[in-house]
Amino acid sequence: MYDVATICNALIDLTIKVKESDLLKLDLLKGQMHLVNSKTQKDIIKYFSTYKPSKCLGGSSLNTIKTLARLGKKTLFTGSIGADEFGIDLKRQMQDFSIEEDLCINKECATGSCVVLVTPDGERTMNTDLGASCLYDESVIPYEKLKQTKIFHISGYQWDVEKQRDVILKAAAFAKSQGALVSFDLADPGVVERHKNRFCDFICNVADIIFANRREAYLLYGLSPQETANKMARLGNKIAVIKLDSQGAIVQKDNQYFCVDALKTSVVDSTGAGDMFASGFLYGFCDGKSLKDCAHLGAVLAANVISSLGTEISNDLLINIKKGKLLEYTSLH
Repeated sequence: MYDVATICNALIDLTIKVKESDLLKLDLLKGQMHLVNSKTQKDIIKYFSTYKPSKCLGGSSLNTIKTLARLGKKTLFTGSIGADEFGIDLKRQMQDFSIEEDLCINKECATGSCVVLVTPDGERTMNTDLGASCLYDESVIPYEKLKQTKIFHISGYQWDVEKQRDVILKAAAFAKSQGALVSFDLADPGVVERHKNRFCDFICNVADIIFANRREAYLLYGLSPQETANKMARLGNKIAVIKLDSQGAIVQKDNQYFCVDALKTSVVDSTGAGDMFASGFLYGFCDGKSLKDCAHLGAVLAANVISSLGTEISNDLLINIKKGKLLEYTSLH
């Protein structure tokens, strides 16, 4: 039985510390994800040729799955990679993290990549060349394995490619029909703007656990975080999780509503904060913890990942969580 399974973009992240002026020169909208083609990606990499990037697994749901696997949960990842160096590296890292993979290898297209540009304030701006990851179709859906999963987790990024969106919708409906809960992370304000109506429909009819940040929540319904959580929860046995950065997060299910504080930390790189929050929350949920403890774990993991470059939480924190030690809240207020 899988604790959490996903179908997602299989990417390699190249993370680079940059200046604000670099974003201006490249005409990039700070703090958002930009879909780019392979030529543009090569041009961006060339622009930063004198910089030394860090390299690790990327892709929103893959980040979440990776951390769950590191915490000892049984996970499944399905996606598509190229027959190249990045693809070999990605497959090897999945094995190292004990992620069960169901990967398609495409010999005609390169493995997808995401150049993550981190400015001095810790904000990340992403440039994603989906490459081979956008080529998976309905033939890759691992139906037999989805029959054995507790939670099917996906992110809104998949809605940007029609073929991917069709796969996600079909896989989510099937997993739900087999008794799995569907976890949905809205992912990015730009994605919400492009697919607002589709997201509303998916949340209403399919999703069981919904993650959104303050901006995404507002773009979706034009409501405050509290009003958004209440609207989602009222759609029928939904768990709404609205992340509020330094103000923590709010969670609502039915009439249960509560807030959790953020933890004090120095922001070095905000990449993966939402993915790690989802990891912590789903980890607690799989263990049957209260929703408040789930959100607490999410806040702990998010605070840890933004305190260093990249999308990996520290080994010390991993050990503490696996031992059942919840860190004490420290309010940022």
